[in-house]
Amino acid sequence: MTEILFIFVTLYAAYVIHQNTRGDKDKQADNSPLIKPIPTDVVVEAKPKVTEKVVTKSKSVKPKPKSTEKTVAKKKTVVKKETVAQKTINMPTGSLRDPKTGDEVKIASSYRMLRRWVKDALVTEGLVDKVYKTNELNATTQRKINKGLNALKKMDKYQ
Repeated sequence: MTEILFIFVTLYAAYVIHQNTRGDKDKQADNSPLIKPIPTDVVVEAKPKVTEKVVTKSKSVKPKPKSTEKTVAKKKTVVKKETVAQKTINMPTGSLRDPKTGDEVKIASSYRMLRRWVKDALVTEGLVDKVYKTNELNATTQRKINKGLNALKKMDKYQ
């Protein structure tokens, strides 16, 4: 049974390869003229200046509705706000030393990846209200955590 299946798959693969290679030859035959005719509805200025671009006009050009211009402007402002928020959410770099065990740990790139003792230290030092769950994280809590980590990094107890 597997031998028959193998034969059918092989034949199908050969068929697909044959169709793809034959299709390329047909496309080359259709594109044989080197110079394509210019459409009659396009108008080009006779002598464009060096600083100007060649202007082409088409009869089927329709003006854009004003509503799309407003949505494009809104999208640009949203993108700018997101990039500003991303810049403020970057976690501080460096390392912290656990005062109980003495092991030194790098500060992770996200709050989720921080060690448990670092999260507890933030709470015990009063830098953060509580240990946040993943679904409770947002931009404001992330800023609080970043400020707390920077303050924790500066403390002699954790260096």
